[in-house]
Amino acid sequence: MNKIPTTAAPAASTPHGATPRADKPANNQKPNPCLLTRAELKAIIAKQLG
Repeated sequence: MNKIPTTAAPAASTPHGATPRADKPANNQKPNPCLLTRAELKAIIAKQLG
């Protein structure tokens, strides 16, 4: 097998820390409810779809 030494491997296109990342939410974290009923949500979606 041809193994490439790590020193010869191309560098990443952006260095670490160059782009900010959003914090990953905890596994058990749930989004805030929108307080709309299922019927109200269906009506909004039906209106948007036409």
